Amino acid sequence: MAETEDLPEEIIVNIFTWLPVKSLIRFTSVSKRLHSIILSDPKFAQSQFDAARQQKTLNRRLLVSTDAPRLELDSLDLDTPSFGEPSSVRKLSFPFPPRPGGCVKLLGSCNGLVFVAVDEKLFYIWNPSIGFLKQLPDPGFPLAENVILFYGVGYLSATHDYKVLVASYDFREEEIEVEMFSLRTHIWLKIETPCLNIPFLLDLRGTLSNDALHWLNYVDDNKDEIVSFDLEDGVFRRMPPPNFEHDGKTFSKLGVCGGCLCVSRYPDGPFDSIDFWVMREYAVSGSWIMLFTLKLSHPPELPSRFGQILVLESSTVAARWTDGGSKLIKIDHKEDEKLGRYMLKGVRVCMIEYEESLLWIGSYHPVEKKEQVQIFETHQKASGS
Repeated sequence: MAETEDLPEEIIVNIFTWLPVKSLIRFTSVSKRLHSIILSDPKFAQSQFDAARQQKTLNRRLLVSTDAPRLELDSLDLDTPSFGEPSSVRKLSFPFPPRPGGCVKLLGSCNGLVFVAVDEKLFYIWNPSIGFLKQLPDPGFPLAENVILFYGVGYLSATHDYKVLVASYDFREEEIEVEMFSLRTHIWLKIETPCLNIPFLLDLRGTLSNDALHWLNYVDDNKDEIVSFDLEDGVFRRMPPPNFEHDGKTFSKLGVCGGCLCVSRYPDGPFDSIDFWVMREYAVSGSWIMLFTLKLSHPPELPSRFGQILVLESSTVAARWTDGGSKLIKIDHKEDEKLGRYMLKGVRVCMIEYEESLLWIGSYHPVEKKEQVQIFETHQKASGS
């Protein structure tokens, strides 16, 4: 019998790019060479991510942090029909423990990379799928009397740059300071802010859409507005929300639905429906339409005004306080009778969506000093400072 020849490595690597992250992690124990390719080759990691995105097989997960009886992280599969079942939940360990009584804020996620703030002053990039961790430089906030007020992260594919925006509020001086970090330049830049009703932003985490972050901002008892921040030109802008025409509902929540910026509306207390409005044409106020009303099968299960709601593309995840902790409820936008549930011990819940990937950030390669100056001057000109 003729001896069979091993497949060339380039063919094996090409085959592996079409496998899911969970399977690839298992293969790292097969050999040192596979371990190196899967976890240490940035080109392979990018190829695998691009292939999964092309096939629409990226595994979407919910990352949840809670604060009692101690800080914990749970990762829940969002694509499985058995949301909250033990087989779809992973318990993760904090690679960046906060000080006693401290806090962890999940700032957001792009391409499987999660951006985290610890104790209001330490900032990290973390990939929960592979354990990658890198600390960002200190933005230099005067944190003695400050807290992080609002924040957001985004990825600009045109420049292959990750951006982190953080606003710190000084309650003593009643002043806000906003800094934006660029992974490409490896520097924080101070951002000029418009006259916002600080600290009355209704959202802490910005919703990413069209290369911009968005927050709901309180104006008065009868009106809210959308504040956007363009990650490319570094400028804040205001956008009108939909005309709700006295719909009888009290609360709004930003998200992305059908690829469009979305506002969900629901009343105070238990409710039996949620209205979903989308902006069909970005930044065009007249393009807001009510996409659909989600009729709910179990209104007593849903959160009151004190719960948190995370609006995703195909589902909404709500956190409801209970005597035993917090209950997560996943509501499918198409099949609302399928309400997945998961119980958490903590009360202070922070949750974001992320995608499994092998991506990581290697050694920083800041642009040349001359280009840094050009970027800074362009930013200053755009912000009018």
